[in-house]
Amino acid sequence: MDLAPYSPALSCDRHRVGSAALVMGSRIVVGLGAGGHAKGLIELIDQTPDLELGGLIVAERESAPAALLGVPVLGDESLLPTLRSRGITYFFVGIGGVGDNRARCAAFARAQAAGLEPLALVHPAAVVSASAQLAAGCSVLAGAVIGAEATLGPNALVNSMALVEHDAVVGAHAHVSIGARLAGGVTVGEGAHVGAGAVVLEGRCLGDGALVAAGAVVTRDVGEAERVAGVPAGPLRSGRPEPVAAASRPAEPHA
Repeated sequence: MDLAPYSPALSCDRHRVGSAALVMGSRIVVGLGAGGHAKGLIELIDQTPDLELGGLIVAERESAPAALLGVPVLGDESLLPTLRSRGITYFFVGIGGVGDNRARCAAFARAQAAGLEPLALVHPAAVVSASAQLAAGCSVLAGAVIGAEATLGPNALVNSMALVEHDAVVGAHAHVSIGARLAGGVTVGEGAHVGAGAVVLEGRCLGDGALVAAGAVVTRDVGEAERVAGVPAGPLRSGRPEPVAAASRPAEPHA
């Protein structure tokens, strides 16, 4: 995993984070997805002087709007291999995930395969420790707190007002939802989902593809693809969905 320390002396996306390169002057970025999550990232990029939005790419053009917050939808993912020749080098994943992060994972993989570079985005209203490690393509939204020596993997999403305490690890493509709390030393596996307002107590481990329902309190380890809910959290149901790692293969279309 390509990681770099967060630098509080520089703005949210002018420092080097993972493989997102430092570039003098304006950088043109394309967003993947045209739904509600993309709106927040569009507004964040609009606040950043050295970034310019080149448009949005969606999985299915027919189901997408013509524009989102004034940013045009360029077309579907068949355009990805052509973007570098049009001066677009960077991308962000504007696809949210409610319990299933496979679409986010698959879009990230396809953009990288097309030669685009993931852009890390950290909202200026977030608080990120100088010793935290942020991988390329992660997003940290308004009011979130990332503690000392915490680690965020590629395409990890820490949503508004969420807390990732010291020494916690959030794996690639995982989503820590609005207001969720990860205590110190928690590990969140690849593609796992921590629901809104959920709490994971110190040192607990969530396996790859695990789901913690909104408002749950996790007091034990949660296995791969296991789904838990309640206080304290227990099994949500017996179904075990496909782990998110499989999303590196083509997934169902997602706007």
